[in-house]
Amino acid sequence: MTWSDPAPPRGAPRRETYFFLSYAHSVPLSAGVRPDTDYWVNRFFNDLATAVRHAATRGGDLDAGFYDGQVSPGADLRQTLTDALSLAHVFVPLHSPNYFRNAWALGERESFRSRLTRLAPAQAEQHLVPVLWLPLPSWGDRPETTRALDLVPDAGDRADYAENGLRALCKLSAYHDQYLRVLGALAKRIVTVAERQPLARSRAAMLSSHPVPDSVGPALVVTTLTDHARWRPYAGQHELAVADYVAATAERLGLPTRVVDLAAARALAPRSPTVVLVDAATGATAVRSALDDLPRWVVPLVIAADHERGETAPESVSETLQGAGFPRVMPVRAIDEFERCTPLLVTEARKQFLRYGPVDPPDGPVTPRPSLRPARSPDGPTGSGPGLPPLRPIDTTRGKDER
Repeated sequence: MTWSDPAPPRGAPRRETYFFLSYAHSVPLSAGVRPDTDYWVNRFFNDLATAVRHAATRGGDLDAGFYDGQVSPGADLRQTLTDALSLAHVFVPLHSPNYFRNAWALGERESFRSRLTRLAPAQAEQHLVPVLWLPLPSWGDRPETTRALDLVPDAGDRADYAENGLRALCKLSAYHDQYLRVLGALAKRIVTVAERQPLARSRAAMLSSHPVPDSVGPALVVTTLTDHARWRPYAGQHELAVADYVAATAERLGLPTRVVDLAAARALAPRSPTVVLVDAATGATAVRSALDDLPRWVVPLVIAADHERGETAPESVSETLQGAGFPRVMPVRAIDEFERCTPLLVTEARKQFLRYGPVDPPDGPVTPRPSLRPARSPDGPTGSGPGLPPLRPIDTTRGKDER
């Protein structure tokens, strides 16, 4: 690096790279990789890095590539990825319907583009080499999609690639030969751009969540119940406070997020999905008193980093919250439990809000929806109806192979 960093963050590249891989995160079903990365993205990254190394002539000067699966879980992800974007010569986005709705992924793209402002537009676009990862709907076609398809010279390979996306070609053995040919063409393009038109070393703009026109709804609210400011129960293993770690995970999953104190969370929670990180040391009675006025779609997570296995205090806090009507989430102790739980916690909070949160009808007169059911008598019962069904618990203690 040419700037004066004392040392790269944990997991950040130390040398320039041929490419940076960008993709839209989702909560994976596979236990083959970390809980915040996608198995097939990881597989594709390794295959592409190998192909780039084989095609490269400057292998001693540049590392093959970088993606966020290489970042240490406890690192400051935003700073680490900004540094990685500052060292890459080619940006490789995996286009999918969700990519263009993911604020974090679009933020990575804008951060890299900040290094291209001094280049002519046509030359700047050469440093973005898109991949059609999942097929886009016909109304979602973009000029970048055409560029991704034009990369493949063979018409038959291009047809399979356009119809199925590279993820399917990577997964299915029937497409193995086509996958290797597309992979080779992609690696050749990356190496050609990086070696013939290398970017001058420059600092990328700090990665931030790029606004998305069709918003996914209210921002996720993250708050804590603890006596500690910027609570870091895993200090020494995580650079970020636990609330900031949850927020970063949510943003990578495409959810706009706000980290606020508990007083602000009380004001926001009635109209927002909300996560409360609870210090088990607070005690069951104090926790119930502090959270009793929050909506029951709020998802609490009891963190008991200082409690040994077998101690009942964290379970007591969790059971008290469940008894108060909150979704049941098993307490977490070790850092790996917390990291494994976080993506599930974020998606559960949004799911609970969508299921039980307020619904705003459009302005204007209400038009009844058509129904084939017999009309209800105006003299019929008008009670409030049954209560909410019991909520499915999130068991954060399950092993990776059980997910």
